[in-house]
Order: sequence, then structure tokens, then C-alpha cells
Amino acid sequence: MSGSDTNATMAFVLPAKLKADAVPQPSDGAVTVREMPAGRFVVLRFSGRRSAKHDAEALGRLRAWMQAEGLKELSPPVYGYFDPPWTPGFLRRNEVMLRTESSASINTPAKSN
Repeated sequence: MSGSDTNATMAFVLPAKLKADAVPQPSDGAVTVREMPAGRFVVLRFSGRRSAKHDAEALGRLRAWMQAEGLKELSPPVYGYFDPPWTPGFLRRNEVMLRTESSASINTPAKSN
């Protein structure tokens, strides 16, 4: 998901082997097929139900980390929501993604056990 409440865009990820010209054409004229250019994204995974509050908190955490790492934000945020509506909030997998420089050297935090 990306955009605002009044101009939101929903996207679906298709297999890389399926080229844009081979994607089945939508039956609804309001739906379009386009290819998103490849790039480097910084991604933060978070849980909880979809809400403006959860999204804003996650985006704030991601932007703070990027600033600490000296990374430039090159795009509006894109959100990924991966679970059906009946999944409890604490089990949901969500992501917020921001495009950054393709040549950036990124240090990932160490995982704790």
C-alpha cells in the first residue's frame, strides 16, 4: 500500500519470471498493471493491526534508523501487509519500506537470541 487515504494504491508482487506483458489484463478499467523499477529499499518489519498510528510509529523508527546510518530517503513509504483479517494483531507481519541509494553500504543490527 502507498499513497494517502484519498489516493491509495494497492500493489501485488508477482513472480519475477512473469514479465509485465504476460500478466493477465484486469477486467476492471480502474485497475492497471505496471512494473516497479528495481532498487534498494530499507525495510522495517512490525506487528499489529493496520492503523495510522502503527504505520506512523514504524515509519518514524525506520526514518530514525536511516538518519543514524546516514542513509537518504528517496521515496514515499510503501507498506506491506501480509496476513488475512482474522490473524490476531500480535501475529501479523507488516513492513514499511523506503527506497535509498543503490550504492549505500548498510549495516544491519545483530540479531539477539
